[in-house]
Amino acid sequence: MEFKPLRRRDYGKIQKFAITGMHLSKYTANRFELFFYAKYFWYLELLRATRIYAAYDGEKFAGVLLLDLAGEEKVYHSWWAQKFVAFMEWIMNRSYSDMSDQYSDANVEMLTDYKARHHVDGELNFFLVNGEITGKGVGSKLLAEAEKELRGKHIYLYTDDGSTYQFYDKRGFNRVNEKEISMPKGSESVKLTTMLYVKDY
Repeated sequence: MEFKPLRRRDYGKIQKFAITGMHLSKYTANRFELFFYAKYFWYLELLRATRIYAAYDGEKFAGVLLLDLAGEEKVYHSWWAQKFVAFMEWIMNRSYSDMSDQYSDANVEMLTDYKARHHVDGELNFFLVNGEITGKGVGSKLLAEAEKELRGKHIYLYTDDGSTYQFYDKRGFNRVNEKEISMPKGSESVKLTTMLYVKDY
């Protein structure tokens, strides 16, 4: 496994794996919505990142981890990406406000409560592994690479029970809060537990 600068041509793969890795199909079966939400989510987090770690198995994209640390400059700048994110947020606020508001409000509430009692240095804001590569510990190696430069930092992350949150349980993160929400899916709803994890380095 090698760690290299993230290649622009791998952005599409990241968005594809985000659909399956984040289990987005639990909330909509519409392929159009899945495609554009995965694209939106990737660019949203990429624009926030101050550090990017990308893993490659030879020439094959293996995974990526993004950190947003306080006091550091953003590493990705794109006028087009900013406009795309703003446009998608406008659409979601008009058409999917119940879904987006519940999730983000739960996360904001958990973090606000935690920050009232603790100092945080930044967020692990995006973490994805190529689901086609198995048995090589890509996630663990990617996290270990990022952790080399986090000494003295107190890091948080959001996840939910629709994702592989057990990964963080096994790697020294502490779940400090969780909230149950109900996400609309057509005429039905999907129950989801959002979680806030933290770790001292």
